[in-house]
Amino acid sequence: MNHDIVIWVLKDYVVRVLQDYEALRRPDTDPELEAVRVAILLEDIFGITLSDAEIDPAVLADSSAVTALVTRLAGGL
Repeated sequence: MNHDIVIWVLKDYVVRVLQDYEALRRPDTDPELEAVRVAILLEDIFGITLSDAEIDPAVLADSSAVTALVTRLAGGL
């Protein structure tokens, strides 16, 4: 399979997962708790492990940053 296609599919999947998660989350949640929840979600769905430094509320609240993070951690794509 073409490497560019794999990256595009992965990015699209990450965006869809984040959209579904956003539709279900409570907006009044503490940002740090929300970052932990997103980290657990990403680890469970994508089989990646985030370091403590990567569990950053500013990064995990930004869908573009999360997509880049998952793409990087999922096999160094």
